[in-house]
Amino acid sequence: MNLKNFIEFELFSIGTIHFRVINILLILLIFAIVRLSIYAIKKYFDRLVSNGKIESGKAHALYQIIVYLAYVIGIVLAIETTGAKITVLLAGSTAILVGIGLGLQDFFKDLVAGLILLSERSVAVGDVIEVNGMVCKVSEIGLRATIVNTLDDIAVVIPNTRLTNFPIINWSQNQKPTRFNITVTAEFGSDAQLVEKLLLQAASTHKDVLKKPHPRVMLNDFGTRGFVFDLYFYSNNLFGIPMVKSQIRMEIEKLFRDNNLRFAIPQNEVFLHSSNTKQ
Repeated sequence: MNLKNFIEFELFSIGTIHFRVINILLILLIFAIVRLSIYAIKKYFDRLVSNGKIESGKAHALYQIIVYLAYVIGIVLAIETTGAKITVLLAGSTAILVGIGLGLQDFFKDLVAGLILLSERSVAVGDVIEVNGMVCKVSEIGLRATIVNTLDDIAVVIPNTRLTNFPIINWSQNQKPTRFNITVTAEFGSDAQLVEKLLLQAASTHKDVLKKPHPRVMLNDFGTRGFVFDLYFYSNNLFGIPMVKSQIRMEIEKLFRDNNLRFAIPQNEVFLHSSNTKQ
């Protein structure tokens, strides 16, 4: 058997679709080209990110879209090499596709949502977001789901429709320092100016609190239990902010104790009524 006869040897056929050795070789060649192209594109984006010419989140989004398009084109070309026509296959399997579509509605919704996330970049890799009260960092955005890591370093898979159809808080979206606050209630009779001084001192001594914009204190209310102060400060440590707040609160408690200040605590009053019973 010469080379020509070998590459044209028919392995099997399905109806009018014939699988020859040359078809298999062409399919392997197509996917080899696709893989090499994807590898080259990834290296290109890595170089752009390392040179500071593009953000890592934007590079990841563009790379993911190109990967999906490359595989779709590769699959179409691979089918074409067998002699099958995509349009004919789609027309002949309309009923099956409709049934599959109805059964996989949520799956396709997530796929569309994934494309929206990758194109709009409302959520990007590395962003710190809050979903239903859960603070987490985005580690990977796929077509169907997004993988995030919680503060406990637990990976959570979130369907993409949850990120496009429901409100989420993206702490990283504005690319600026984020403002946080800590509420402190001091008992009535406390020196308000001293409380303000101590709150600013507790914030300014923490390494993750920015000097500019500088921290501020506001007396926001005369509560039922005492003076309600809010300490506002700015930080870039978005993912670690719960620990930052905890450390500032511990410093506030120490400063209050050293200066004989007391926090207002809930008090329950019990009234006893005596009744005289006549015999």
